[in-house]
Amino acid sequence: MKTIDQVMTNNVIWVSPSNVVKTAVILMKGHQIGALPVVHNEDAVVGMVSYQSLLGENPDSSIIDVMDKAFFTVTPQTTVHEAAEIMAEKGPSHLLVVDDGRLAGIVSHSDLLPELGKSFDPLTGLAWSDSLREWSVNVLKSGLEISIILLDLDLFGVFNKKYGHVTGDSILKAVAEVLKAAVDPKLDFLCRYGGDEFAIASLRPISEVEEFGRKIKARVKEIELQDVPEGVTCSFGIFGGRRTKEREEVHYAATLDDLINRASKNCTLAKPHRKGQPESAAVPAQATGESEKDGFVPIPEYAPRESRLKIASINFASSGALATVDVNLIYGANTYTYSVKGYSVGRSALRLVAEATAGAVSKSLPTGYGVVLDEVLTYGVGDDYQLITALAVFITPKASIQCIGTAAVKRGDSYRAAAAAMLNAINRHIAVSPRIPSPQPDISEEALVEQEIEGN
Repeated sequence: MKTIDQVMTNNVIWVSPSNVVKTAVILMKGHQIGALPVVHNEDAVVGMVSYQSLLGENPDSSIIDVMDKAFFTVTPQTTVHEAAEIMAEKGPSHLLVVDDGRLAGIVSHSDLLPELGKSFDPLTGLAWSDSLREWSVNVLKSGLEISIILLDLDLFGVFNKKYGHVTGDSILKAVAEVLKAAVDPKLDFLCRYGGDEFAIASLRPISEVEEFGRKIKARVKEIELQDVPEGVTCSFGIFGGRRTKEREEVHYAATLDDLINRASKNCTLAKPHRKGQPESAAVPAQATGESEKDGFVPIPEYAPRESRLKIASINFASSGALATVDVNLIYGANTYTYSVKGYSVGRSALRLVAEATAGAVSKSLPTGYGVVLDEVLTYGVGDDYQLITALAVFITPKASIQCIGTAAVKRGDSYRAAAAAMLNAINRHIAVSPRIPSPQPDISEEALVEQEIEGN
């Protein structure tokens, strides 16, 4: 959510208490404004007059005799939402912006409405991803380069279960405050991307962005809550900031999709452990003489799969340009579910389905293994068929392996085809890799909490 200094009128027209009503009316008509602050000695604000309040007044009356002395002020750092609440509760048509005792600007309802029309998160006061997309696309259209920083809290689901959602909400608000203090509104746009994920679009050079991310990570780790013995950590991924010449005939929304997707992949790769598993649940070293060395954990021996991961259901719910996708996969007697939220226009909707499928697949794998979506491609085949290809990265403790899978759809469920393409990529890869382990049973977050408590 923007602050008042980002939407206010800076060059304020004002009148002196000694001026007459006729002068104030002429100023308001000439500048097409509805109100004027009354300023004494070019410094102290002593009142307000509006076009409406002066109707019927003697044109030669002094402003000091007709001005409204009960005016309302805000600071440049007041949020647009807070200013709107003051207007709704107190009733003024304008608010004066005062900084260190001096008049800095003025805002009206019309200044606030464009920003209030955008979606924002009421918990943290941050914009949602649609506002970040709007800002980023406008920057790209102007010819500037941006980097995307995607930040995700580690094991936040376990933290929520252990300490409760009220404490979890307090952590999210604290993280948001850390991020707000870190960003520069002239260079960065911050949003809550969804759940425990935050995103920053930045105009900073890529070398500065990397250091910026490390500083944020360190500050998040320092967050402390009263009566909570542990805090949270975060991982972040970065992509962008490397373009050397302007792209021609570029689709800016697709470019942004690519930046966000690759930053998300880098964030996943930066995780100290697979999301949703405790750090202690490492893959044990084998009794083959191999031992953990330089962070390497030997791959368990192959256990053959009796069946393939299959689609149980796909739930796609959208509200405007935002959507939530839940993918449920089955393998034997086990079910694995993963949910994602994001922008859903055009091919982005298929990307959300493929990302949710990758997340559900990752939940079926042991610690140290995972799947990250790289790209979703679509092709028309004749008039009836559409071909969907998923490019993915299969992550093991030893290497990251590129995978590819394809599915065709005939005027049918393209969402299911996107999920099938991802499964075709991963199932095929596992089938020909004799050292990839079989999936482990899904572990509930409650069980994870119990494990962690026992471990402490």
